Order: sequence, then C-alpha cells, then structure tokens
Amino acid sequence: MMYRYDLHIHTAECDLAAHVPAAEIVRMYHDEGYNGLVITDHCFSIFFDWFKEELDGKTHKEITERWLRGYYSARNEGEKLGMTVLPGAEVRFDGTINDYLVYGLTEDFFYNAPQLNRLKNLSELLSVLPEDVCVVQAHPFRVNMTVIDPAPLFGIEAYNGGTEMYRNHLAKDLALHYQKPMTSGSDFHHPSHLARGGIMTRTKIETPADLVALLKKGAYSLIET
Repeated sequence: MMYRYDLHIHTAECDLAAHVPAAEIVRMYHDEGYNGLVITDHCFSIFFDWFKEELDGKTHKEITERWLRGYYSARNEGEKLGMTVLPGAEVRFDGTINDYLVYGLTEDFFYNAPQLNRLKNLSELLSVLPEDVCVVQAHPFRVNMTVIDPAPLFGIEAYNGGTEMYRNHLAKDLALHYQKPMTSGSDFHHPSHLARGGIMTRTKIETPADLVALLKKGAYSLIET
C-alpha cells in the first residue's frame, strides 16, 4: 500500500490569504485519498498584523494557542477520519523574505520556544530547535527570495504546488547540485491547490518523529501534479 501525505498546508484560521477552514481541508484531502497532512501555518510578523486585535496584550501561551488554532481543528477532524495531522511551521524572520518549513515539531515545542519569527536568522532558529527535526527551504526561487548556502538545511522544497514549474525545476537542480533531500507540498491556500503536492511512501506516518525518520531515510517519492 502507498500512503500519501501533503507537507505544506495553510488554514483559514491562521492565514488571511488562505480560504478554507482546517477541518474542511482535511475532509477534502481525505476524499482525494491522502492519508495525512502537515499543517505549516505561517510563523511570521504578518500573522500579528492580521490578528492584532486578538493578540494585543496576550501571553506567549495565549498567542501560541491562537496560532495553533488551525492545526487543532485539522487534528480533531483527522482523528474522526483516521487521517494523520501533524504540527509544523513555515518560518519567516522579521524583516526578511525567505521561508523555512520545519518538520518534526510537537505542540509542546511551540509553547516552550521563543517566538520563531522574532529570531534573527537561520542559525538562531537551528539553535533553538530540537536536534531531531528537518528544516527545508520553501520555494527558494520565488520572486525576491534568496538562495542561501544550503549546508545548514536538511533539504529543499523541490516541488511547490503554488509555484511556477520553471522555478520548481531550479529548486530541484539546486537540491541535486548540493545533494540535498527534496520535499514536495501543495502550499494549500485555496481549493484550486488541492492535492498538488506531497510525498508517497510505503511507510505509515503517525507522529512527527515518524515523519523525520522517513525523510532522513529517503523512503518516499515526490508528488508533482
């Protein structure tokens, strides 16, 4: 049996550029035959602008609960449908443009970690992350993004369902040149993005640790649609 997982999903609960509530996203992917999702809502300064009235004066715990709202809703719906829903993040440091997908995190990490977008750079991010996670540069050839030395990264998002194909080809070439693992994700924001990326594997993923182990083993293929 082949299992399918989308590794790049944004929910309407946490992203004003996303148009589908988390529970509905899970149902849509279930109908498409996917077995799980990683919710990678944006961890960036714009989140605080979008929801300023809700977040002003809140504690770190309350802000984290609000930021995880989409994940919690997706996880609860996934439990009803027998789908794996994992927490992740797409991190952008304040005043910068590059995005980094982080896989292998638990809910507890977010409550105990500093606000990730407030860190200065990738080096600071890596210093606060648990040892056993995977950090992937998302869509590195989008307009205004900067291609960095990929040595500190686990891998490169070589296929992004919301990015032009020629840019995905460049990302794949970058990963091949530096012999970095590749990932794929739909970058879901809208129904038209449904099932446009992800990975296929013979290994069932149930926990963040399962996902990291699979990515490091390389026992998967990319969904590129």
